[in-house]
Amino acid sequence: MKKIKWIIAVLSIGMVSCEKEADVTLPATPGRLIVEGRVEKIIGEEEYEQQVVLSLLNDFFDPSQTPRVEDAEVEVYDGLGNRYPYTPDPDVPGRYVNRELKGEVGQTYTLSIRWEGQEYEATETMVSVPPLDDVYQQFEEENAFEDGGLKLAIDFTDPAGEPNYYFWELYMDGENQIQPDPGNSGNVVAKDEFWDGQTIEGYYPNEEKTFVEGDEVMVRHIGISKETYDFLFLLFEQTGQTGQLIDVPPALIKGNIRNLTQPDNIAMGYFGASEVDEETLVITAE
Repeated sequence: MKKIKWIIAVLSIGMVSCEKEADVTLPATPGRLIVEGRVEKIIGEEEYEQQVVLSLLNDFFDPSQTPRVEDAEVEVYDGLGNRYPYTPDPDVPGRYVNRELKGEVGQTYTLSIRWEGQEYEATETMVSVPPLDDVYQQFEEENAFEDGGLKLAIDFTDPAGEPNYYFWELYMDGENQIQPDPGNSGNVVAKDEFWDGQTIEGYYPNEEKTFVEGDEVMVRHIGISKETYDFLFLLFEQTGQTGQLIDVPPALIKGNIRNLTQPDNIAMGYFGASEVDEETLVITAE
């Protein structure tokens, strides 16, 4: 199943007017907490780590990387009363990790963050994902919308009779090859509204990315909740290409992070819980 992005060209003809100076004041947003985190269960894996990344929102036109928060207290607890503290990663500022927590489908997880006298919280129940049936390379001819070349394709079978939502990540050399831009909003996140129970063949998690012989590519096939889908869809629709997931969107997209201390001081981002199937493919010559 492939999706084609339609390009609409809008032409402005013969528009001449007087020039006037106008002062535009953008709302101040710096200092708002940004949360990126998800409890995962990776199919077939026994050893893996969970992570939460904390940063702060910059000024609207500030091109620098968002400042990272390195002095927070972060933990996750489940519905059984087990608590899992996250510790700062000494090599990656703002990244907090836990290697003991192993996610379980159907279990509810709560994220707790304490920082600068305020407490933040978010809750999500882990969603399952059908395993990948196959991962392979496929050559695509160049067309009017995309460059041709070798692309990574996947097959999977959607469970029948239930709503399912998906999110994909694609990594090469440790870098996610899927950029948060509007063109990816209908491809990187998906719902089974029109293909419930069907086998999906030849789906490109990133239809814009081509690979060459020797590239080692890892695809992450992720099950997400409807609420996570809605959040990610809007985020991709409003975000520009800066290489990071939480950019500065034109409008504040409310996630599921609640400020228990000062409710008006809303945090950005989303805390999820997902089953994940990871597969790696080495690209070969055609």
